[in-house]
Amino acid sequence: MFSHLAAGLDGSTGSEGALELSLDLAQRLGSVVHGIHVLDIAFLEGSFIADVSGAMGIEPLINLTPQVESLLADLGATIRQHFEDRCREAGVRFEFHAVRGPVAPTLATEAAGSALLVVGKRGVNAEAHGELPGSVTERLLRISRTPVVVTPEGPDPVQRVLVGYDGSERARRALRWGGELARSLGAPVSVVSVAQEADAAVRTVAEAVEYLEPLGLEVRRHAASGHAPLVLEHFAEEDQATLVCVGSHGRHRLLEMMIGSTTEAVVRRSPIPVLCVP
Repeated sequence: MFSHLAAGLDGSTGSEGALELSLDLAQRLGSVVHGIHVLDIAFLEGSFIADVSGAMGIEPLINLTPQVESLLADLGATIRQHFEDRCREAGVRFEFHAVRGPVAPTLATEAAGSALLVVGKRGVNAEAHGELPGSVTERLLRISRTPVVVTPEGPDPVQRVLVGYDGSERARRALRWGGELARSLGAPVSVVSVAQEADAAVRTVAEAVEYLEPLGLEVRRHAASGHAPLVLEHFAEEDQATLVCVGSHGRHRLLEMMIGSTTEAVVRRSPIPVLCVP
């Protein structure tokens, strides 16, 4: 199931965290790691350079496009060498993919054949903006059909998986992926159900535990009320979880597009990697 993993690489400290986590998973799962570096076409389009030129009040810099492309190519070569060196050191099989396009859609397309796509919470264009995830990461969560792991810098190896479960179809998919990953890694699982009524949360978490039973996992259950992202964060810390697993889309997609989803709130707050399952 996890024979192929993908890692989004852009040379940032965020993507280094994605590479670290990908290599750890690949060593334990026997996976091939696909390093994906996207040459952002926005930097190569004449309109972008013309906008910069206009803002600076100078003549158009269209003739700089070859130089910009050369610099980006050099960066790609550096990223590739670092990726290949790290993979060889870790003793994992690997492939490198350098492609052009808009970053989020291109990453989603290139990762379509992998079980997981691992990306940093903040990429090279978002490192000056505090702890919020970058816009590329947030867009990726909305369009990717491949489960996406969003990781902070310096992630720990996955030793316990915490799954948020509310009984919905997307939560069942997250439960399946989280359970299968935990089984493959030999890791225990915590299941958290959050509902307005305590009885409802208890019933829902019992349903999740019953689903996981055939996998032979060690499972802790938590039923609670409150704001879901805060509750998940609390139990992740209490149980010393090293990966949170949630469904990436809720029941009200239009509302999520306007105000942001529970998943995005979890990703923003979480100090540990978050697996978002579409």
